[in-house]
Amino acid sequence: MAGNKKVYEKAIRDGLDRAWEGNWEKALEAYELALAEMPDDPAVQSHIGLACFELKRYEQALEAYSQASQLAPKDPSPLARIAEIHETMGQRHAAADALVSMAVVHQGWRDWSQAIEAYQRATKLYPDHLPARRALAQIYVQVDQPQHALEEYLNLARSYEKHGQRENALEQCRRALEIDPKHPTARALSKALQRGESIDKFRAAPPVTEEGASPVDMARDKALEELAGIPFEEAQAEPAAPPAEPAPGAPARTRPALSRPQIDSLVARAIDLQTRGMIDEAIAGYTQVIDAGVDRPAAHFNLGLLYQQRFRFEAAIGEFKKAVHHPPYELGSHFAMGECYKVLGRIDDALEHFVEVLKIVDLGTVERDQADDLINLYDALAESYLAKGDPKKAVSFTNSLIDFLSSKGWEDKAREARHRLDSISDEGVTMSLAEFLASSSADAILTAMSLSQEYVKRGAFTAATEVCYEAIEAAPTYLPLHLRLAEIFAQGDRIDDAVAKYQIVADLYVVREEPRQAIGVYKRILRLQPMDVVVRSRLIDLLISTGEIDQALEQFLSLADAYQTLAQADKALEKCSEALRLVPRASSETEWHVRLLRYMSDIHMRRADWLSAAQLARQIVTRVPDDERARINLIDLYYKLGKSKEADGETVALTDYYHARGEGQRALALLEEAVRLQPHQMPLRARMARAYIDAGMNDEAIQELDALGELQLDSGLRKQAMATVRFIISLNPKNVDAYRQLLAQL
Repeated sequence: MAGNKKVYEKAIRDGLDRAWEGNWEKALEAYELALAEMPDDPAVQSHIGLACFELKRYEQALEAYSQASQLAPKDPSPLARIAEIHETMGQRHAAADALVSMAVVHQGWRDWSQAIEAYQRATKLYPDHLPARRALAQIYVQVDQPQHALEEYLNLARSYEKHGQRENALEQCRRALEIDPKHPTARALSKALQRGESIDKFRAAPPVTEEGASPVDMARDKALEELAGIPFEEAQAEPAAPPAEPAPGAPARTRPALSRPQIDSLVARAIDLQTRGMIDEAIAGYTQVIDAGVDRPAAHFNLGLLYQQRFRFEAAIGEFKKAVHHPPYELGSHFAMGECYKVLGRIDDALEHFVEVLKIVDLGTVERDQADDLINLYDALAESYLAKGDPKKAVSFTNSLIDFLSSKGWEDKAREARHRLDSISDEGVTMSLAEFLASSSADAILTAMSLSQEYVKRGAFTAATEVCYEAIEAAPTYLPLHLRLAEIFAQGDRIDDAVAKYQIVADLYVVREEPRQAIGVYKRILRLQPMDVVVRSRLIDLLISTGEIDQALEQFLSLADAYQTLAQADKALEKCSEALRLVPRASSETEWHVRLLRYMSDIHMRRADWLSAAQLARQIVTRVPDDERARINLIDLYYKLGKSKEADGETVALTDYYHARGEGQRALALLEEAVRLQPHQMPLRARMARAYIDAGMNDEAIQELDALGELQLDSGLRKQAMATVRFIISLNPKNVDAYRQLLAQL
């Protein structure tokens, strides 16, 4: 039952005023007074939830928002708050559950973008949340986004396999292959599952043979194995096709017609000569093999190695180019060509191939979602070396790379280095192995990063700090070490020291013209000090400079949140206005425009500036006519401003819009929400009753007319109340005699 309306409204105003001042205890007291008058008002429960959240009374906040969600099941905002609270409490699975519930509400409104965003947030919080993964894949299918659906099916396959549900995992792979039968990852995962192999963190990696072998050694062994084991079915007794153009420096070739046994004999002889170190004879043998029709990458790679051993570098490069595009020989060919170009003094060409080597190695150590960032990093690295024109630095880099890839256990070292780098790059920014390998103290760096992490696990922060300082003395320009030190400071609750160190590293990345790395560091600072508006502003500038417009807009909203927390609402509105100028460059101009306008409108509503809020809501409605939330807000605001005619016009416009589309139920839902917000508006009650009658819902219509009659009597509109009672009687309600008696009394 409704209580005293005046007491309720005064309590709400007092609560909002105290909240604006940041006095959450007093705000909570006021909201509880309002709740006593209107216990079934979801808005009051939400106000109480926010106050409790700000007071860090998370359990009470959860209870209040849960009540708000039960009272307004079609409103996703309480569920968003519930997810936020669970995340704050470290309850990631519960937060993901709440986000899934929120997504379901958005789906009910057919708001696909919001639903997708909620499911994505759920999977980010809890990657193996199966209901979220399944729903996300289904939505992508519904909205015709097959590639996104395919990726989700593969994610589901990995999650099912982790849960021991291999048949379900295999089914997801089948669904992915229905979308793209040739998708390499889907095929690889499917085959691995069929063989009973684990697919945890499945990814492609460069070919690996014996431990400690260089990429060239590994490729040579692979080539020898391939040539020794293949049946040369392509070699026929009839004349072969004309020979290919000879490599530079190599003799012209003819291709005689040979039988298969003859070719087998040539191949066996070439392999024997190569393994015995008879280089010139082996060159002649492989030349005969290729001329006989065995035009395989393995043969070209081995011939290139033999030319390289005889210092015929141009001829060697020509052979490696014929093998480089074949995966088993890609890494070894790039490495060998880099060595050849380096000897020839063509440092730029050598550098290009060595960077490609490191890129291939590094790509074999990262997750799929890091690959694009890593490719961009190496492209930028090559351009950087070439643009700076520093041959000494380029030669030093290539020497370091050659030494590393020729050392024993280099593959394990690369994986270990990647693991350490990833452990300090958790803000979505990928670091490359290039800087690590370019350092002359790579082993010391790796040891320090590993040892410091072990010390941190044991709570020995001082020892971890000392290890990092020692490594920094050996490699002062290796910035990931400084990041490790900052991370240790943060974990040891030395927040000011951590922020100072992060700030120095970010400044250095900016000076080095590595904005993506600086972005990651700024995000770390904000994780420690989310209210630092200066750092967030710098982050926004960097994101804009790198074209990350959507991320910049997200940061604008976070910046506005910070200013609101600091009780600087005007500054928050100013930042939103700046963000609006950036919207035309966003991925979805309309979506961002509406989101920012809605944010600004909410600020004005919290300040009870109904006119400004209404003007912004009107802009949203103009841009997106079927935005129900904006329409509802606009109707509510018009009533607050005393503009009943305009409010009624908006109500009619939207209900007519839905009726024209045959969506009568949505029109009913809209009117019900409007009546909930403005229960004392007689025109709304009348329209609600008419809508129920049109829908054949006479009982509900009578309830609305009954409420309308009471409002009319309370307002002294006796004649109108009598007309309403007569109309109720015409509907022949169950208690019609009572209404006749009421009419007689009136």
